[in-house]
Amino acid sequence: MKWKIPGTRRTRALGAGAVVTTAALVAGGVAVANSAGAATTSATATSYRTQLIEMRTAGAKGYFYTANQAEYLRAQKLGFKFTGQVPGYVANTAIRGTVPVYRLRMKSGSSYLLSISTAERNKLASSGQWVYEGVVGRIPLAAAADRTKIYRVSKNGVGWRVMRTAQAAAYVKAGWHLDGFMGYVWTHK
Repeated sequence: MKWKIPGTRRTRALGAGAVVTTAALVAGGVAVANSAGAATTSATATSYRTQLIEMRTAGAKGYFYTANQAEYLRAQKLGFKFTGQVPGYVANTAIRGTVPVYRLRMKSGSSYLLSISTAERNKLASSGQWVYEGVVGRIPLAAAADRTKIYRVSKNGVGWRVMRTAQAAAYVKAGWHLDGFMGYVWTHK
């Protein structure tokens, strides 16, 4: 099965062997999106890459990220809207040199946060104010010709976003807080 990336002419094959799996969306968010499997030593093809899609939550209360077509379609049914932003490509399987990108949902609303920090994930999840939803994908921490930096920015009452360098700088000028460098995403499949 293939899925059309919103706003593009590209398609992505969906196979039964995908490592990133997602449970059904529930009211107010996603139940679980976990990644399984041990890190492999190499990957020869780029078929493990999928686009990280940004959506605005129902009621425009936050931002939601997914790299899974079925989850994207379920989110649309809940009123989430594609923002037109695709920060880049993430790995949907554990490969050498990548780290997991964790997704958390704020219990009191439709705000989502992405993090690569296990400590931040654990602190937020144990606070009782956030629900850990699993791994959205994996990103490299090292620069390469086919990668671009991504950052997380935040603003009270608006939410958290993940974006490339130039866009993040523009948001900081507009009053958003630069939470920090997250890693790199691939610029193409």
